[in-house]
Amino acid sequence: MSEKPSDVRWRSRVWSILRAIVFICVIVFIWLGMNRSACAFVVIALMMGWVNLYQLRSQEIEKPYYKLWLNIVDGLLSLAVMLSIFFRDLYHSENVEKLLGIGCAFILGRLIAHTLFSLGVLREGKKLPQKRRWAKLANIATTITMGVYLLNLEDYKQICMVATILLISAAMVAYAYWYYRDPAHRKPLSIASQLTMSRIVLTPFFLWVFFYDNDLDYSNNSVVFKVLALVMVLGFMLTDFLDGKLARSMGEVSTLGKYLDPFSDKISNMTIFMCFIATGYAPVWMVALIYFRESSVETLRTLAASEGMIMPARRSGKWKTALQGIGIVAILLGAIDPVRALIPGFENLWATFPTIVMGIITTITIVSGIDYFVSSKHILQKFV
Repeated sequence: MSEKPSDVRWRSRVWSILRAIVFICVIVFIWLGMNRSACAFVVIALMMGWVNLYQLRSQEIEKPYYKLWLNIVDGLLSLAVMLSIFFRDLYHSENVEKLLGIGCAFILGRLIAHTLFSLGVLREGKKLPQKRRWAKLANIATTITMGVYLLNLEDYKQICMVATILLISAAMVAYAYWYYRDPAHRKPLSIASQLTMSRIVLTPFFLWVFFYDNDLDYSNNSVVFKVLALVMVLGFMLTDFLDGKLARSMGEVSTLGKYLDPFSDKISNMTIFMCFIATGYAPVWMVALIYFRESSVETLRTLAASEGMIMPARRSGKWKTALQGIGIVAILLGAIDPVRALIPGFENLWATFPTIVMGIITTITIVSGIDYFVSSKHILQKFV
């Protein structure tokens, strides 16, 4: 007796969640200096990905939007692992390999491009293509490269990274060719969507500004670049406020904007939190909890969309977003020496101030996640 498609989909989703947990363990092991354990979990993730793709056939049976978010989560996890390796090497060596940073940029670029193009396809009511040969090879190469860098195999690092970059480029070209050969895909973005995209595009530049002096200790950075980092974050917050307001006032609310806005927030905020880990402003477990909450709520939202249901924004979610922004601004503002000197006694408090602020952010983020799940019991009941 053949299994129902819903049962197969549910099994695939559980398998995907387990694989995501494996990747989170990899990130934690990297920051704990347990490279061999991290490499072992990378191998497990590689095998789990093979099972999900070829045995469970998740790409064939999944509903469109869930398949999209499955790809996004996979891309974010791969990017998080590679960035963790990059910051680890930056911490242990003054001359970090630039090719690794370029590889991280390619992984981010592929993730952004694939997400935007896929949203455009789904918005038009068309089917997403199955993962093609180049995409599969790029994913396998990325995972193998993770293991090579974790084991610090000097003779193979550059070879693997160059191969990964080339395969990622080939996958992007193949997808772009498939996308643009249909003239119907060539639609202009609204002003609101362009503002949203600006946060994604500027996020890598924030990394460059934050680590401009090639030193993990952010206090050693130039005051000019500290101010520039603060201005960029304020710009992120301003565009986050304006894109939704403009979309509603100009009647340009779109499916693309609804999905792109939270995605860009996750990209920018998680990048900033990763920078805070590298410079000692936030412990790994706090950022891991924040990431777990964000990915869990987005998965819940995707499940609701797959059933034709809408999960409205909660007030706790808005408070969470606002407090994350305020907390980030407070830390970056306090990191500017002239500003810190203006507040009596703040120099003594500064040693623990970033961790305290991140603790508050983490607590509010987790409480918000619990609120979303409690208020969405009717959605979960459809899958349990």
